[in-house]
Amino acid sequence: MSVHIAQVCRAAALCGAVMRGSAWALVVAAWGAWGAVGAAGGGPRAVVRGAVRFGALFAVHGAPAAARADARCGAVREHYGIQRVEATLLALDAINAHPRLLAGLRLGAELRDSCWAAPTALRQTIDLVRDAIAPPDAHHAPHPSADNCSRAGAGEQGAAPLVAVLGPGASSAAVQVQNLLQLFSIPQVSYSATSRELSDRARFSTFFRVVPSDRHQARLLVALLRAHNWTYVHAVHTDGECRRADTDGVLTATGRSTFGAPWLRRQRATGRAAWLLAGLARAPPARPALRLVASDGWADRRDVVQGVERAARHALTLRIRSPYLADFDAHYLALSPHNNTRNPWFQEFWEQKFGCSLAAEPPRGVRRCSGSESLAANYTQEPKLALVVRGVYALAHALHAMRGALCGERAGLCAAMLPFNVSLYRQHLARVRFRAPDGGLVAFDHNGDPPPELSEYDVMSFERSASGAWRYVRVGRWRRGALRLRGGEAAAARRAAGVRAACSEPCGAGQWARPGEGRARCCWTCVSCPPLAVTVPPPAPGCRLCPPGHRPDSRRTVCLPSAVEWGGGGGWARAVAGCAGAAGLAAAATCAVTFWRHRATPGVKSASRELCALLVCAAAVCHGAALAAVVRPAPLPCALVRLAAPALGGVYAAVLARTVRVARLVAASERRPGARPRLLSSRAQVWTWVALSAPGAVVAVWSALRWPPGPRLLHPGRARSVLACGGEDAVAQLAPLAPALVLLASCVALAVRTRRLPHNFNETRWVGAAAYATCVIWVAFFPLYAAAEARSCALCAGVSLSAGACVALALGPRVWLCLCRPQRNTRAHFLTATSIRCHLGKYRAGAAAPRRDVACQTVRWSWAARGECAAAACARVTRTARGTDTADVVIVLLQHRHALPDALLHTDLTHNIIDTIE
Repeated sequence: MSVHIAQVCRAAALCGAVMRGSAWALVVAAWGAWGAVGAAGGGPRAVVRGAVRFGALFAVHGAPAAARADARCGAVREHYGIQRVEATLLALDAINAHPRLLAGLRLGAELRDSCWAAPTALRQTIDLVRDAIAPPDAHHAPHPSADNCSRAGAGEQGAAPLVAVLGPGASSAAVQVQNLLQLFSIPQVSYSATSRELSDRARFSTFFRVVPSDRHQARLLVALLRAHNWTYVHAVHTDGECRRADTDGVLTATGRSTFGAPWLRRQRATGRAAWLLAGLARAPPARPALRLVASDGWADRRDVVQGVERAARHALTLRIRSPYLADFDAHYLALSPHNNTRNPWFQEFWEQKFGCSLAAEPPRGVRRCSGSESLAANYTQEPKLALVVRGVYALAHALHAMRGALCGERAGLCAAMLPFNVSLYRQHLARVRFRAPDGGLVAFDHNGDPPPELSEYDVMSFERSASGAWRYVRVGRWRRGALRLRGGEAAAARRAAGVRAACSEPCGAGQWARPGEGRARCCWTCVSCPPLAVTVPPPAPGCRLCPPGHRPDSRRTVCLPSAVEWGGGGGWARAVAGCAGAAGLAAAATCAVTFWRHRATPGVKSASRELCALLVCAAAVCHGAALAAVVRPAPLPCALVRLAAPALGGVYAAVLARTVRVARLVAASERRPGARPRLLSSRAQVWTWVALSAPGAVVAVWSALRWPPGPRLLHPGRARSVLACGGEDAVAQLAPLAPALVLLASCVALAVRTRRLPHNFNETRWVGAAAYATCVIWVAFFPLYAAAEARSCALCAGVSLSAGACVALALGPRVWLCLCRPQRNTRAHFLTATSIRCHLGKYRAGAAAPRRDVACQTVRWSWAARGECAAAACARVTRTARGTDTADVVIVLLQHRHALPDALLHTDLTHNIIDTIE
C-alpha cells in the first residue's frame, strides 16, 4: 500500500512541476521511469534537526553486486561509511554548540547512504532536493492527499531549506550528482572526489571540494617516478589523467603487448587495487620484480592489502594529507548500540563487525552480542575524516557569512534570508577562508578547488617491521608543488634497486635517447654524440657541440671551460729565447759599464761613442723582448715582444752607420788627402741612425695598429684555450722585420766592399764578422720559425742572437782592450798601422809655411819559411793652414817593404817605434 501511495505522490508532484514549467519536471520524470524505490533508493537516514539543513551522502554500504534498480547494497563499511557519519554528527554538535559560529541558528543535516554507486547517489539526491525545489503550494487548494504526500516525502525536515549537499565520495558519483544539483544552483561540497573533470567551471558551476584535484596528484606521480629514476611505467587503470606523464619524461604504456601477464589480465580490466594484488599473489615466484605506485584511491587503506600483504610490499601510495583527529577517537570508541541511536546503520555495523546479533532472539547459528565488545579492537582512524569535517565547517562558515550580510547581528533566521537564496549562498561559499579545527586552512580558488599551496600529499610505503607487522610508513611529502623524500636521493636509489623501469637500457655518457615510433614510442635507441658535444635533454633531445675553448664534463651533459694554457708548446724556442735574452742583457750591460768607465780613453773615443750607445740600447731592447716572450702573456710583455723587430733594425742601423763613416773617411783620404768629409759629427751620426731606423719603426706601428699586441685566447684545437699575445700571425711578426733585414743586407754588402781596410781595431773587420754571423742566424731562422709552435719565442730568440752577435763582434774587441790590455789603450797605438791609418785633428802651427814630416814605424808583418822580412809604413804628413794659429793635418801612411837585419827584427824597436805628432 505504501508503494502505491508513493507513486501517486510522485505523479502529483510531476503534474504540478510540469504545469509550472520547471526543470524539476525532467528530473522527476526520469526518476519516475525507474519505478518504485528499490532497496538502495530508500532506506534509513540520519537526521539532525535545524532551521536550515544540508544533505550528506556517504558510502555506508558497499556497492551493489549488480547494476540493477532493485539490487541490494553490499556490507557496511566502517572507514568509508560509519566513521564518516560519526565525524559529521560530531562536527554538527560542535558547530551548534559554538558560541560565535551561527550563534542562535541551529544547523541541521540529513545523511543518506550512496552505497558507493552513482545511480544510488543520484536517487538519494533527488529525495533530498525534491521538497526544497517543489514544496507544497500554500496558495492553491491542496488535494485531499497532498498533506499526506508532503509529510511522507519531507518528513519532519520538509520545511527546513536545503542549502547544500556534502559528498558523495566517488568522483563518478559526484559528477552525476553535480549534473542534477547545478540545475537548481544548489552548491555541492565534496570531501574526496578528486577527478580533474570537476574543475571545469563551465560544466560544474556549483561544485566545490576541500580535497586537492588530481591535477596536482598527476604532477606528484611524475615527480615521484622521476625521483626514483623510473621512466617507463604501465598504467594498470587510469581515466587518462596520468597520460600527461608522457610529456614530462615518464613514458606510460597501456595494452596487452606490454603488460599481458595471464594472472593480471582480469585485474587490468577492472583496475581495482585489491584484485590487482590478488593477481600478483597468484603469480609464479619467477615473475619479474614489480613495484606498485598507486594514487590516493589506495592511500593507506587496510582493506586493500588484507591477505595479500606480500604482494603489496614496498608499494608506494599517495595519501591526501589529512590531520589526525584526536578528539574523534574518544567519541568513537565510546559508542555502543545502546548510546548511539541517531545513527540508523550503527546496529547493523555492530552486528557485522563482531559477528553477533542484538536481537532478543538471534537467528539460528548466530550468537547474541554480549555487550563486552569494543570498537577499540583493530581500530584505525579513517584518513579523510579531517576533510569531511572541513566540508561541514565550510558550509557553516558560508551560512554564517550570509547571515551576517543579510541579518547583521540578529540571531537565527531573519526575514531577509527567506525564502532561502541558494545562489547567494553559493557566492558566500566561494569566498570562505578559515582555519579548521584541525589547524588547516580552508579556501577555494576560482575553480572551486583548494589553492595549489593548500594541496598537500603524503607518500606512503607499505613495509614490514622488524616484529613482522605490516604497516604504512611515510617516506615523503608533497607541499607547495615540491616533492621531499626522506633520506634524499640515497634512500630513493635503495627503493628503486632491482626494479627495471625502462623498455630500453639507459643510455651512457655522451648518448641521447631517440624515441621510437608507433607502438615502440615508449622505447628508444641510444645515439652517440661527437667527442666534443654534450647531450640535450627532452623535449628536444640531441647533441650540442661545445663552444671553442670548452670541453664536456664526465657525464657529457654540461660544457665546462678548458684550462687556460700558455707556454706549453715550443719548449726549445722558449729555452733558446730565455738563454739568449739573459746572456745578451749581461753582455750589453758589460759593454755599457765598460764604455762609461773608459769613456775618456782613445779606444772608446775612436769607436763613435754615440753610435755605440745606440747600438747597446737597441740590443738591450732585443734581449728584453726575448725574456718577455717566455713569461705569461700580459699587456706589458706582449708590447715588449712587438718591439723586437724595430729594435733589431736599430742595431743594424748603428752598425751600418759606423761602417759608412769609416768607408767615407778612407775614400775621402784616398781621393783628396787634404779634404775633410762632411756629416761626420756626432749629431750627424745620430740623425743617420734615426733615418735608417725610421722605416722599421713605421712598419712596427702599422702592425701594432693592424694586429693589437694585447693578450688573447687562441683555440688551436676546439677544446683548447691557449693564452698568447695578439699578432701571432706571420704577417704581423715578419712585416716589421723586413726593414731590419734590408739593413742587414746593406751591412753585408758594405762589409764586403770594405774588407781590405786596415784591421787594427777598425770596424770593418768586426762588422763583416757580425754581418756574416747574423746572416747565418737568419738563414737558419726561417725554417725553424715555420716549424715552431711558439712563433713569438722563435722570432725573439733569433732577434736576441743577432743583436748579441753584433754587440759581441762590434764592441767586444774594445771591451777586451779596456779590460785586459789597458797598456795598449793609448793614443800612440791608434796613430800607427801596418797599411793605412787616417786621423783628423787640429794642430797648432809651429811656422807659417807648411811643413811636411815623414816618420816611419816598423812592425812585425809576417815570417816566411826561409828568410824574414818586415813591412813598414812611411808617414807623409801634409798640413794645411786654416787660420793664424791652427792647421789641418792629414797623415797618409805609404806601405812598402824593408829588408831588416836579423838583429833588428828581434829588438823591441820593431814593436814600439812611434812618431808622436803634437
